[in-house]
Amino acid sequence: MLTYAKHFGLLSHPSTSAWALQSQLMRIWDINQKTFYLRNNQLVAGYLQGPNVYLEEKIDVVHIEPHSLFLGIHGGKMCLSCVKTGDETRLQLEAVDITDLSKNKKQDERFTFIRSDSGPTTSFESAACRGWFLCTAMDADQPVSLTNTPNKGIMVTKFYFQEDE
Repeated sequence: MLTYAKHFGLLSHPSTSAWALQSQLMRIWDINQKTFYLRNNQLVAGYLQGPNVYLEEKIDVVHIEPHSLFLGIHGGKMCLSCVKTGDETRLQLEAVDITDLSKNKKQDERFTFIRSDSGPTTSFESAACRGWFLCTAMDADQPVSLTNTPNKGIMVTKFYFQEDE
């Protein structure tokens, strides 16, 4: 149990048998080598080089189940969410502390992503909007978004995802 707890970022409180969520810092980039960064408070993916490499956004991750997780940036103070309004489904950043989210709260489902690994790459499907995947555009410096056509080759849905060193 301790190995599972350490791997998925769970910490035991000594005074109780409850588990607390702990975030883990990860790097993410798409298969075309575009990294995430913020531009005008919007998460975009592009090629950062030279003096711009410091703009890369590291992803704060809280594992809530073996393949389900919350994704955030800025120390987990801004979280990625999937919001559906009418016929429109979109990715947005919300000012929420990642450690305040809970897998047991229905209203927090919009922050949950299902991680699927395929060899060295990972894809992220929204738990609230099933069939919608985190994606980047083929062109650089475009917003990170969601797509429901992951196999059409129009958007990039495969990412490299590794612990930040």
